[in-house]
Amino acid sequence: MKLMNPCGVFATRDAPLAPRVALGPDVTVGLFANDKKNADVMLDHVRKGLADTVGVSEFRWFRKEATEPAAFTGEFLTECDAVVGAVCD
Repeated sequence: MKLMNPCGVFATRDAPLAPRVALGPDVTVGLFANDKKNADVMLDHVRKGLADTVGVSEFRWFRKEATEPAAFTGEFLTECDAVVGAVCD
């Protein structure tokens, strides 16, 4: 018996992590949910944790339909210093 990978041949590349933002009271955090079950629930826990532990007080929500590509608004992109995304099931 011979097993075959149905995905074919693929390559991987190393990529650097995005720069990290120092979180604090003067930072605005974007919360991105893909509208799948519990994504907003998880992000609300993240929001509460960031508010309680590092004092973040400004949050911007962005929601999209799970089946649609994200079309971030310019306002969301310019107002947020950092973004947390949730793609839950």
